Amino acid sequence: MVKKFVKGVLLLAALIVAVTLTVTYFPEAFTSPSEDATTSGTTNSSNGSNTAEPPQSFEVLARPAGATRSVIAYVHDGDTLYLQPEGTHSRDDQIKVRLIGLDTPEINPQVECFGVEARDYLRRLVPQGTDVWIMSDREEFDQFGRSLLYVWTTDDRSVNLDLVENGYATALNIAPSNSYWQQFDAAETAARNAKVGLWGSC
Repeated sequence: MVKKFVKGVLLLAALIVAVTLTVTYFPEAFTSPSEDATTSGTTNSSNGSNTAEPPQSFEVLARPAGATRSVIAYVHDGDTLYLQPEGTHSRDDQIKVRLIGLDTPEINPQVECFGVEARDYLRRLVPQGTDVWIMSDREEFDQFGRSLLYVWTTDDRSVNLDLVENGYATALNIAPSNSYWQQFDAAETAARNAKVGLWGSC
């Protein structure tokens, strides 16, 4: 009788040790499928593994092959500048440009919140004498006779999109020159959510 009791105690102790070791070294064996899906992120459909997907970013506004070269003559404010076309030198040849897809705070006749910051940022981005790439959309001029253009730096950085992305401008959708509206809208949303630039100051 005593031998059977001792044998039972030993078996129970061995069982407890086995369960303890299993819980310690193999905890996944006690995790339900729903818990695993919650803690491990979304499933990668390509290989079935559970990996957290990075947040999506807006599409980059790439410079089209048909863009032409020009030179920055003067930056008036955050969305208006003057270009000196290649091969010209006279001020009379300069082109007044309204950047497409965005609107920055005014500095004239009244200085609006973040208007000076937007102008100064554009002046740093494309200083006087800087070579740039330019491209129009479906409409060449606005009602004031200004050329409606997209502008890229020589390293293919979109000036228009950069201003919106960094919170110096709001996205502006005016048909028919709105080919890249989705990119501008996404850039504004990201800037607003991050409270950068005017979104955190005005």
